[in-house]
Amino acid sequence: MKLRRCLIFVIIPVLLWQSMYLPLASAGTGEVLKQHRLLKQREQQIVAELVKMELALDRTDREYARVQASLLQTRSNIPAAREQLARSKEILKHARQRLNLWLRHLYMEGRTHYLMILLGAVNLGDFLNRLALVGMLVSRGVADLNKTLEAVEEVKERAAELDKLERQLVNQQKELAGALAQMKSLRLAKQQLLATTRRELGENHGKVLTVVGGLHNTLKPLETLLARFKDAPWDQYRPDRLHWLGTRVKAEYSASTISKLLFSGTSLGHPVEAIFANQLLIIKGTNQEQMDFAIAGELTVAGGNVRYKIKSIQVGDMAFDRELVDMIAGEEGLIYRWAS
Repeated sequence: MKLRRCLIFVIIPVLLWQSMYLPLASAGTGEVLKQHRLLKQREQQIVAELVKMELALDRTDREYARVQASLLQTRSNIPAAREQLARSKEILKHARQRLNLWLRHLYMEGRTHYLMILLGAVNLGDFLNRLALVGMLVSRGVADLNKTLEAVEEVKERAAELDKLERQLVNQQKELAGALAQMKSLRLAKQQLLATTRRELGENHGKVLTVVGGLHNTLKPLETLLARFKDAPWDQYRPDRLHWLGTRVKAEYSASTISKLLFSGTSLGHPVEAIFANQLLIIKGTNQEQMDFAIAGELTVAGGNVRYKIKSIQVGDMAFDRELVDMIAGEEGLIYRWAS
């Protein structure tokens, strides 16, 4: 989230240049940067909060879609699991019937009958043949017993699978309801903040909303970039240099790392370079007005979270002051929390 905010404010001067009134637009980028720094603190706070809400809504929408897709998949798997369980129970039923027949024969007739077979032998050869026959009859019963035991285990496994799917379905329904409630809450908070913006800023609120819209769209690719840290074995990530070229990315990485998995597929509208070393992530690039910008911060992973603590932001020859950087990044940094 911090990385998003960070880049949000990196692009603010560019968007302001595009959206401000003609006198301001004619002043050039340097003047826009100065005007941005002269914005009231409350206006800067509103921009940051609105962009934060937009990004939160994006994440919640994606999470809702993900959970909904998983729920539909789980729901579609349940009938097949029930059918497999019913089939396993039917197999167990027939196996038990065969075993019961053999047990009934053994305990009601088999013991005496088998003994009479053996005692009826006329010589040793005949006795061995009769013993083999008895062994075959007994082994058939043992085979029925083994099949019954296997069928019992299969029924247990199928029942456990079905129970797992049903519990998973219940949990996903709760998760889906939670995501929906969160979306409603965020949308309500957004509407309230928009109302406050119109009330407090008056005519200036349109300019602020234009900035918010542009920043929101600009930050989406960074969501993709940081999302690749989600299941990353942190010790193996040593990204070297990365170049975004329109819709493709050129990555340079050593053979002992897997940074290709982290950054492949990410695209930005303008060339960007990311350098990572000793937990310091530096993002450098050129904005829409061909002005260089650089963001530097500490990137760490702990407890399943990715944290990007912004240290400095610079656009052109102007560096953001410490207060603005702290407002963008927050005291804890931009934190991405990942669902388990």
